[in-house]
Amino acid sequence: MTGKTIVITGCSSGFGRCTALELAGRGWHVFATVRKDADRESLLAEAALHNCQEHVTPLLCDIIHDEDIVALAQAVETLLRAASGEPETATPQLDALLNNAGSAYGGPIELIPMEHVRAQFELNVFAQVAVTRAFLPLLKAGRGTIINVSSVSGRISIPVTGVYSASKFALEALSDALRIELAPFGIHVVLIEPASSPTSIWQTSMQRSMETLVEHKDDGPYMRLLQTAERSVAQSSKTGFPVQKFADTVVRILTSRSPRARYAVPASADALMFLRRFLPDALWDSLIRRALKW
Repeated sequence: MTGKTIVITGCSSGFGRCTALELAGRGWHVFATVRKDADRESLLAEAALHNCQEHVTPLLCDIIHDEDIVALAQAVETLLRAASGEPETATPQLDALLNNAGSAYGGPIELIPMEHVRAQFELNVFAQVAVTRAFLPLLKAGRGTIINVSSVSGRISIPVTGVYSASKFALEALSDALRIELAPFGIHVVLIEPASSPTSIWQTSMQRSMETLVEHKDDGPYMRLLQTAERSVAQSSKTGFPVQKFADTVVRILTSRSPRARYAVPASADALMFLRRFLPDALWDSLIRRALKW
């Protein structure tokens, strides 16, 4: 473990998996969390194909469980201390934390089950705070970088994704506060705000959400809105920016002496967020309703 070190949550697929392999290939040692043994094995197999398996340590962890987070932080600290040869009294250094794990629940706010609302905030907000707090001693020792994965939906809220957007709005607020609170410790706090990408997050979650809303999808006042959302998710699973662009953005952040507070991915997503910021609400609402035929 001679290079820099990073903890990345949610490495079973998508952004987390791609970024773990990219950084491992660049000599970083990656502590990659997964929730299943099968995902751990597939990650190691893929790392072997990239000749970087010695730089990847998969760790089983479900970050919605406090005991898993405690065990994760202890395991990483133990491994870092063993690699550095530092005494038990010394706090080992961690260079970066990428809070990537997340989920997305869709549905009109009137219809989405409250259990899905709570689950959304449990993973996308509360677990992010818990993981960050667990690794702060190591990050302070290393004057490290925290990267929180938000979304364009963390700045723009539209129908069907309102609960998801609310969780990402909360993560943006937490990151803004942390960025100032942790500055005296030499820690950078950075947000990545991705637009649509062909990862499985929306396809999987929308399928799960639609199972609970099936009676409304083909009948009822929200029928057209749900059908439009379903088509949009199907399209986004085939289009959007390449996942590698996300990994490249992480590399850019970690190699910058003074990273910005926010990075939109792709950069063109900035235009949409700029538009939302300055358009009057009534005009914005009209444009969204027209786009959704709602």
